[in-house]
Amino acid sequence: MRFWVYLTSALLPFAGIPYLSAQRVMYCEPVNDRWTIRTELVGKVGDYYWMQSTHRRRATARAVDPRETEGQTFDIYDSRMKPVNTFPSIDITEATQKEYLIPGDNAFDQLIVLGGQRKTSFYVRRFQPDGTPVGRGRILDSLPFNESGNSWLLVRSEDRQLILLVGFQSITSYPPKLHALLFDQDWHLLSRRVYASPNITQPFIQDDFTNYPLENFTNSPVKLANNGQWLMMSPSRTDANFFLLFHFDPMDTAMTIKPIGLPLNSGMEDVNLAIDNQREEVTAAILSTFHYDVLKNVHVVHYSLKQKACDFDSSYRFSTLVPGKVRDENLTKESFIAVNGNGFMLLKEYGRPFTEWYDDEGTMDQQWDPSSLMIPTSTNIPEKAVRSPALHDGYARYPSLCGLGLEHLRGDLGIFYFPCRRTDSCWSAMLSKEQITELNSPNLSYFAVPRGDRLFLLYNSFFRNENPYGSTTVLDPRGDVLNDAISPMFWKFKTILQFQQARQISGDEVVIPYNNYFGRSGFAVVKFNVSTGIGEP
Repeated sequence: MRFWVYLTSALLPFAGIPYLSAQRVMYCEPVNDRWTIRTELVGKVGDYYWMQSTHRRRATARAVDPRETEGQTFDIYDSRMKPVNTFPSIDITEATQKEYLIPGDNAFDQLIVLGGQRKTSFYVRRFQPDGTPVGRGRILDSLPFNESGNSWLLVRSEDRQLILLVGFQSITSYPPKLHALLFDQDWHLLSRRVYASPNITQPFIQDDFTNYPLENFTNSPVKLANNGQWLMMSPSRTDANFFLLFHFDPMDTAMTIKPIGLPLNSGMEDVNLAIDNQREEVTAAILSTFHYDVLKNVHVVHYSLKQKACDFDSSYRFSTLVPGKVRDENLTKESFIAVNGNGFMLLKEYGRPFTEWYDDEGTMDQQWDPSSLMIPTSTNIPEKAVRSPALHDGYARYPSLCGLGLEHLRGDLGIFYFPCRRTDSCWSAMLSKEQITELNSPNLSYFAVPRGDRLFLLYNSFFRNENPYGSTTVLDPRGDVLNDAISPMFWKFKTILQFQQARQISGDEVVIPYNNYFGRSGFAVVKFNVSTGIGEP
């Protein structure tokens, strides 16, 4: 059984809290089919939700290949989660290198990368929102070389009108050639360009066999603008202390390259890009660290697509711990996100302490490290330095970039904000909520969703130490909590939502999986208002 849940009906016992009555949440109850191994909600197409399911096939004595023991289907549901259609996915063969699932406003596309003898082909088949096939599928294009599926990146513009396929052709003893194919939303080829430069490197790898296009809201070093221009951040091939910002125009093979330097004795941790299509502006940032992981540097540049020049270039050097401490005493996980039009954020979550792992810490700082000069290293920490603003409902804001507290509880979230304009300023904050993280997951147990001029932080919380709730803290660009926003609770739930596996499927929808007590998987869909970021009534 699958159905809509409205906050007003789910939280009737708390009707005295006025701002809890407008969040709209839909959830799907767990799949009870014993043949279903896993499910994943692909996205929304029109008014229908598409889910890809992997099923166990009846085993035979000779079944060794996973393709013979497992099969995939697409399951389609209407807006009230009633099943509409089910059909099998395309068969995986030896030539299949990668597939991209591309939900759109009016159609669903499945793009297959096929390898052959000295060539790579791209096959696409299209479906209507209810799953009805549109034609028999076709070959979009072929390139005269064979590369693995990890050599390709698929990017989509914010308005979903353009799709860019980027490939990196390996050449022995030379830099790779970059192939860029630009399509419209109906897969008509608009341009095909080949770029050769000693500075080109592949910025990252989409290593999953089944993947999705890089969207405007995706944290990635490659972005496609609505006008067809696109940008890429990748490390320099000639200088390890520099990253390069590439600006490509689909009308020619010329490119604009802007170097972005890293501090000496530092190493890159993450890079990110954000595009403002209305202003035709780009913000790029590089997060780097020193010998001690708590010492950070963030380099932010603001770039104009029209002028092909940077009008803002600044670095922020700081420590995530208080002065005198250079080593975390907890397991930590970090996420570097873009806040479109406003800058970037570093989110640092603290897990359980591990100080008992080290028997003797006295010998670890004997060697001189120039990066340790960034902050005072005296063990006599001034009392003024460790004072923190009082937590209000588990949240405290700091007016600058600074270390957050001497000790951290499991589930504490440090927030560091880096602006991209001269009129803005840095700040940091601490959000302390009871969280239990999955240690094997690289993601945070808080899921951050920038919407307009607000940042939504979604997480699990417990009401009166009983049942878990899907909860929210909403921040404005200055880091202040918006108490009049649609927060803090979504709905009462009898199991913990897996925010570490949450995925944003569109600009205004987030999918959050969960498992019930019997190990069956389901998911919840949180929908935000498109214009303001507030939940729909």
